[in-house]
Amino acid sequence: ILVIFIIYPLSKVILNSFLVMGETTSIENLTLANFTQFFSSSLYKSAFLNTLVVGFSCVFFSCLIGIPMAYFVARTEVPFKVVFLTLGTVPLILPPFVGAYSWILLFGREGVVNYFLDTIFGFSLPDIYGAPGIVIAMTMSLYPFVFLLTYGSLLSADPYIEESASIMGASRWQAIRTITLPLVIPSIVAGALIVFIRAVGNYGVPAILGGNFYVLPTLIHFQVVGFYNLHTAGAIALVNVALVGIAIFLSQYFTAKRSFVTISGTTQEARISHNKILKWVGVIFCAGVIFFSLLPHLTVILTSFTEGWAGTRYPTKFSLENYRQIFNIARTPIINSLFLATSSTIIAAIVGTLLAYISVRKRFLGKWILDLTVMLPFILPGIVVGVAILIGFSSGYIILIGTWMIMVVGYFIRRMPYIFRSTVASLTQIDVAVEEASTISGAPWITTFRKVTLPLMAPGVVAGSVICFSTLMGELSTTIILYSAQWKTITVAIIEYLFS
Repeated sequence: ILVIFIIYPLSKVILNSFLVMGETTSIENLTLANFTQFFSSSLYKSAFLNTLVVGFSCVFFSCLIGIPMAYFVARTEVPFKVVFLTLGTVPLILPPFVGAYSWILLFGREGVVNYFLDTIFGFSLPDIYGAPGIVIAMTMSLYPFVFLLTYGSLLSADPYIEESASIMGASRWQAIRTITLPLVIPSIVAGALIVFIRAVGNYGVPAILGGNFYVLPTLIHFQVVGFYNLHTAGAIALVNVALVGIAIFLSQYFTAKRSFVTISGTTQEARISHNKILKWVGVIFCAGVIFFSLLPHLTVILTSFTEGWAGTRYPTKFSLENYRQIFNIARTPIINSLFLATSSTIIAAIVGTLLAYISVRKRFLGKWILDLTVMLPFILPGIVVGVAILIGFSSGYIILIGTWMIMVVGYFIRRMPYIFRSTVASLTQIDVAVEEASTISGAPWITTFRKVTLPLMAPGVVAGSVICFSTLMGELSTTIILYSAQWKTITVAIIEYLFS
């Protein structure tokens, strides 16, 4: 399964990227022509640089927001901590491209905020389109990765080290700068890496807010939809993968140079600051971030009850008509999304569970290859996975292009790592002696697995499946490459309505 649906498509992407469209596959026809465009074409060079700008800017501002917010919630007496933690995860639920349209309604040229600022104060904010809007929309959607990972690390860090710094005469700021932050660097780097991968692989936000500001994902879509040039699209995808690979290497190199051990044999609960000024600064900062990041969600809710807003400065009429019409205008996309997400989740649950069992319970050489292969589609940007599946199954022995099956394949390999990882975590907590007792009692392996192992690891399988299904319902980057007119999903329908 892994060879057919992961290794084979990715290998075809690599091969096709060294061939010019229309040429047959042979050693004589291998060329770097598709890659030389990054040196000769101003469009390609600008898209490459724009992708780097967006990726690094999102990382910078996500850290600028997420790290202080994590410190305030974990280490100060700010009230409503549970509320901040709960609402801090909400931006991950709404697909970023939906939030991007909300930013236009609020801060666009004819947006509500700009209108009132111009009316009352006589000035307006800079244009939301282009790099600023893309970075703002993505940062407000992705900062929770840095926030949540850093928060968890701050809670588990041993406070004895910080107390020792205080005893030696270090001020609070010196302790934070020289002790606290360096100790949570692995979590910060992990969150920043996720933000970078998601940012450089995002298609929806640049498509809505980009205008003439092209990035690699929009360039890939342009090549596939505009020219159906899978060879050039594959080359661009490889460049995108190279950026991700370099980011992963740098993150591993940076964190491997020093030790970050903070949990020893004896530890205690993290020390909480009782500084009142820090407390209220934290409240204002966290509340401001939460409010600003939830503005798109609130706007989406408000918009759903309006009959006229797009093209006007503010809503002109409220009703439930949108909800009454939704199944008339989007019945097929909704049914398609439910069918594709459900089918893919079921397949991912079955395959992911079996692979997790093999990875944990069986001993064989090259186990790391299995783990790496399963996790590869998760590491790669979604649009790259879509290109790989399209190239792999548009010709050859298995042709799935234009069918629902090619979307299920893309969804399944894209989200299976969620179930694989959660099931591995559950299995590592189950003592192998439980299974051995069943085997000694005479039960065959399949009976032991069905009646003993599977029920015990069911919570991990269910948790991974819920995440898999919920994220697939909002999947766009892979869908935009693989869908056909007959199998249009709700995310594609939303994009079409936004552009219309």
